[in-house]
Amino acid sequence: MASKNKRNQAKFKWTKELTFLVVFLVAMIAITVVLAIPSSAKRNLNKYNEAITAYNTENSTSISTLTTDNVFEEISGGYDKQVSNVMDAVKKEQYTYVFYGKLTEGQFLTQLAEINTVAKEYEVKKVYIFLANYVSDAEANSETATSTYNNQIKEYNKILNADRFSDCKEFDMASTPALLVYKDGKLFFNTQSDADESFTWSQYINKAFGFEKNSK
Repeated sequence: MASKNKRNQAKFKWTKELTFLVVFLVAMIAITVVLAIPSSAKRNLNKYNEAITAYNTENSTSISTLTTDNVFEEISGGYDKQVSNVMDAVKKEQYTYVFYGKLTEGQFLTQLAEINTVAKEYEVKKVYIFLANYVSDAEANSETATSTYNNQIKEYNKILNADRFSDCKEFDMASTPALLVYKDGKLFFNTQSDADESFTWSQYINKAFGFEKNSK
């Protein structure tokens, strides 16, 4: 006779249908998590626009923010890696455009929207953003007068100016902002040292993007 304490229990059956359901639910959860994480481009866009908004608030200015359909791609990495990545980027196309500066700098923030607009007019698909983090961090820690800082700037400048065109003066990382044009991997144009000091930034930008169009 069966024990009173013994109960009949239905055995769990792991069916093919149940397996598919569990896999489907796990996949949906994973997709939801991935979609909830903003892309690098989205995070950078938010970073630029937050910097512009903060600057506008602090200085009573009306610098335009950027839209999602911008041409910018930020150079990533730490100090050394950023410089290396710039040089890797400029080897990919005949003409490469790099906008260098600080997110706390009004002139840099002001030109972002205009560079984006003019680049599209000239059918330029990409402009690299090279943030002056090394300079910004050194300034924040009062290190810009040290020999270590100056020697490192010289080393970075040497790399970024390697084999530049003879009629283009050296780019200096310590001076911001700057719009740079590299041609065939060599520095071709630098707004820091353009001979005509009467140029406005609008003229600089149009000149920078005009080289490629005029060469066709």
